[in-house]
Amino acid sequence: MLFACQDEATQVTETDSQQRAVIGDILSPDVQIVALLPDITVDAYVDPCEGVQNTDENYCQCHPRCCQQQTWYCPPRGTEILAKEAILDICGEDYVPCDRNRDETCPPAEIIFETGCNHAFDCPPGINEDFTMYYDCEIDGVVGTQEVVCDKGRLFYGECVACYTNDEICDGQDNDCDGEVDEHQLNDCGECGQLPPDICDGQDNDCDGLVDEELVRECVTTCERGVEFCDGGQWTGCNARAPSEEACDGFDNDCDGLVDEELSCQCPPEMIGALIPCMEPPLTCGMGFKTCECESDDCSLTKMTDCFALCYWLPPESINDVCDELAGMPVSPEVCNNFDEDCDGTVDENLYKTCYSGPEGTANVGVCREGSQMCQEGQWYGETTSGSYVLDFCAGENLPSREICDGADNDCDGETDFGEEIPETDILFILDWSGSMEYHINAVRMAMNRFATNYSAEEKLKWGLITGPRVSGARPSNSLTGPEYLKLETDITSFPDFMSAFSSAGAFQAGSSSEMLRDALYLSLRTISTDLQYDLDTSSWSVDHDIFSIPSLQDFRINWREDADRIIILFTDEEDQSYLRPKVTSAQAVAALEASPDTKFYVFSGAYYRQYWQPYVDATGGQAFRLTSRVEDMYNDLMSILDEICLPDQTASSSFDNYMMPVSSQIRIDFTLRMCF
Repeated sequence: MLFACQDEATQVTETDSQQRAVIGDILSPDVQIVALLPDITVDAYVDPCEGVQNTDENYCQCHPRCCQQQTWYCPPRGTEILAKEAILDICGEDYVPCDRNRDETCPPAEIIFETGCNHAFDCPPGINEDFTMYYDCEIDGVVGTQEVVCDKGRLFYGECVACYTNDEICDGQDNDCDGEVDEHQLNDCGECGQLPPDICDGQDNDCDGLVDEELVRECVTTCERGVEFCDGGQWTGCNARAPSEEACDGFDNDCDGLVDEELSCQCPPEMIGALIPCMEPPLTCGMGFKTCECESDDCSLTKMTDCFALCYWLPPESINDVCDELAGMPVSPEVCNNFDEDCDGTVDENLYKTCYSGPEGTANVGVCREGSQMCQEGQWYGETTSGSYVLDFCAGENLPSREICDGADNDCDGETDFGEEIPETDILFILDWSGSMEYHINAVRMAMNRFATNYSAEEKLKWGLITGPRVSGARPSNSLTGPEYLKLETDITSFPDFMSAFSSAGAFQAGSSSEMLRDALYLSLRTISTDLQYDLDTSSWSVDHDIFSIPSLQDFRINWREDADRIIILFTDEEDQSYLRPKVTSAQAVAALEASPDTKFYVFSGAYYRQYWQPYVDATGGQAFRLTSRVEDMYNDLMSILDEICLPDQTASSSFDNYMMPVSSQIRIDFTLRMCF
């Protein structure tokens, strides 16, 4: 069956009768319709890429594999980093990419396009925290300071700050911005800190109106101990006998344990024939004797003889006994005097003594321990860690240090942890494991190794560790990076197990870019927070970013101790980010943190990104610190956090701004003296 149709447009080239005729013919069963097509001649297809050369504009469109784009860096202009873009033809005549590193027959790459030197970075992207500058600025006529920080190649300009409002401390600054400096902070001498002690210098050091009052100290000579007094700014009157030149008087004048040694002395007649013990040349070892003998016939002149063996003075009864007049009787113990007392052929062998150079009364108190020295050639030496020996060095001694909250008496004053009992506390480290953090995390690792030296709070303090993003070893062949993941290195555990997990966490890998640290923080709170607005049971990791976790998301949790205080310390050079789906919002994470009992949050971050983490710090009364790769600064800041464990009341009232206590300011808190310095 055949149907015909027509649109509503009127064909001006046809008449109604013609239309009706055609329709009528179509409806006739015997009519055949023959379509008449116009005779159209089509030109042959021309390939636009045929014969194209690398000087032609469409070369890279025709042969994209042959065009390799590169970035070349130009000489810097001040702090600005300049770069140019270039396109190289890396193909041979067959338009197949060729690598001269693998095939020497490959033609050299040819530059087919090159730009000029343009802006690439505000500052070198690899220096970060070491590039911090401060400029003078002005607010309403008041001079202030503006911080400029380089972070990953970008310059970030801080606000112009004319005054940071804090409680007034004694530092020569107007801390509370009231126009006065160090008010109510100076001592009687008009200076910061405790009054200086009075010293023997003819000055009133402690500003009490008296000079060098009641100053007495011990004095020591090689002969004995005594005391001396301060007079007119000088120490005088030491009543200890001082050594003097050895004289022929039958006394040990030079206090070396020998009498009239190496002297040919005039001696009193009553000593003639008396044998006096001696250990001196020409005797080669052991103890010998010398005596007083007449030097004139009438014995008006006498002298002490040299030191010889006893057999020299009392010949043996048997002629078979041979007398070695220079070999004395072996005596013990061996003395450190470069002489062979025990006649074993060696001098000063196996002679050791204890030593201690710390303040009196601190040896063997707390962590302080005596060291040791060994005798060499009549003098006492200490062995250094490099294996060399240094005169008067006390090897292996442990001296007092700043008291920290570690279960040990660090300053050796007889009190542990400021005299306070350490509360049970769980401490969780969350570490940004991206490649840019390598030097910062190494500083954390070394600071914790130093902390471990005297660590004794095994039962009170427990530790946990989360790292991320980590790069999985399974990488697609066409990708520089593989899946990234968050890893619970160790749940709350002992300090040795924590340090073992830290040290075995492995190397940092380049290519990680998904810092899921907001997620890590939220996951760490899932067992303690009373306000979990985000449903972890129905969430998943981002598939688009190829994220996962070890253990799985459903099993990722921290088993905090029930009655312990909790501290979370996060280290990162990025803002807070979420890679859960749906995302955990900052508000949800802050709410969960606020609703976690007995929990404080601290962060070490770059200057620019600290603003993103500040709400978390404020939610718990924690603190933000400057991220640093300097081990000493990292150690001091970490120890200030641990100090708060022991002294929560004092630190709560120490009025430092919670925003940041920069390590560059070198401000430290001495909780014993209640001083900042």
